[in-house]
Amino acid sequence: MPEQLSPIKLGPITIGPALAYVMLVTTVLGWASGLVVGRGIHETIPPIGASFWRWTIVAICLIPLAAPKLKSELPLILSAWKQLAAMGFFMIGASTISLVAVNFTTATNASLVNATQPTTTVLAAWLVLKIKLTKIQTAGIIAAAIGILIMISRADFQVLANLEFNKGDLIFGVAVFGYAFYATTLQQLPRRISLSCIMFAVTIFGSLQVLPFYTAESIIYMPVTFSWKVAIALLFLSVMTSLIPVYLWNAANRVVGVNRSGIFVNLLPVFGAIMAILFLEEQLFAYHVLGAVFVCSGILFMVKGHREPS
Repeated sequence: MPEQLSPIKLGPITIGPALAYVMLVTTVLGWASGLVVGRGIHETIPPIGASFWRWTIVAICLIPLAAPKLKSELPLILSAWKQLAAMGFFMIGASTISLVAVNFTTATNASLVNATQPTTTVLAAWLVLKIKLTKIQTAGIIAAAIGILIMISRADFQVLANLEFNKGDLIFGVAVFGYAFYATTLQQLPRRISLSCIMFAVTIFGSLQVLPFYTAESIIYMPVTFSWKVAIALLFLSVMTSLIPVYLWNAANRVVGVNRSGIFVNLLPVFGAIMAILFLEEQLFAYHVLGAVFVCSGILFMVKGHREPS
């Protein structure tokens, strides 16, 4: 079954494929900044506590957007509560796991594990939605993966041979599967449920599922100690790396489909390298450029690779 391009309306704006692709790029940029902030606060804020408050703040921010629609859409939400609860489990659970993972693994290894996400998303889409790829789209995934390997190995593939995967890498791999199944479950929801209500329900379900683990973490490990620094970090994680990116991701995913959306995740290491160059004064090397060319080529193949006639 091929993926369909289905424009949607958000208020006065019609979101077509072109705008959806811009939204996907913006989404990945937000996620890349979230990794930087998440790594920066991992010694100050415990991971489960950071995730719980991150998504609770998102839910609070969504109240003004979702409240006017909740009454009319409540029957649809109740009919799809299992999918929404699963999406909360996948999204909030995966983001929590990724915050735990960065305590145990390096940025290089995390990037390598993250490179499997588009392929994992394709696998989930095939298993759940029976969506198949064209040959050119398959080539796009391979090209993007090669680009990421070039960047994280600095074009020296002996580096890859020497990488040792630890428990943090395995934990991050679980998060990758969570994001993949979130995207596929989103495709199963009734399209009449607004994006605001979807996100509100997902964050409520997810936060409630994380709450027992947050309580245990506070008792056994350490509680969240609030300060201005902590509040600003949590607010940034909530709005700039969760609320806005996931809202854009949900909208774009509905327009261009799960496989085309998934390939854009390969931009995350590209943006990470750019941020390191801009904010950490690291140098731009040829392997950065070469890797980015492969990634962008892979995205282009995936976007343009419509299904051939059977």
